[in-house]
Amino acid sequence: MADEPQYVEIGQRLEAIRVAFSDLSQKDWAKKHDFGVSTYNNWVKGIRRIPVENAEKLCDLYGLDLDFVYRGKRDGLSENARKVL
Repeated sequence: MADEPQYVEIGQRLEAIRVAFSDLSQKDWAKKHDFGVSTYNNWVKGIRRIPVENAEKLCDLYGLDLDFVYRGKRDGLSENARKVL
């Protein structure tokens, strides 16, 4: 089935980023970062994978790197990001 979650772990990391760096709801977080609300929800649920351009935006804002977003590797995180994630 096309809508079965394939990117659950990436979605879990996106949710962890949101919770670690804000107290915003998913809707408000999506709007703050100019992501479509339903699009962001699909990323978090693992139905769709966040595009690299959007992941890079989060990386630049929060001291993350793409290896963390996509693979869960923590080596490239900023000190602040390591503390909160």
